[in-house]
Amino acid sequence: MKYKKDTPEYEVNWAIYHEMADAVPMTRSERSHLLKWVKDGNDIDSNPWKYFEMDGSPMNYLKAHRIRFGASHGSWDSWEFEPYLMMDRFGKLTIPN
Repeated sequence: MKYKKDTPEYEVNWAIYHEMADAVPMTRSERSHLLKWVKDGNDIDSNPWKYFEMDGSPMNYLKAHRIRFGASHGSWDSWEFEPYLMMDRFGKLTIPN
């Protein structure tokens, strides 16, 4: 979902970004990409790569970014071995190889 600036939804998403930025260890690159994603009005709980949690809900941007580009090493990487889903070009959710 994309939010227009100066809307309550955009402001809530922006507040969630700040909470995540304060609480979750990230590399400078991860923080920069997440900031751009949120500033562009995108929901922090979505991603451009169509990655989904096993329950079918969209994966948040940071988690998807770490899967897509590889994670830095740290205690916050426990998600790395959890299965996830991707949407193929036909809109079908599948577990990647």
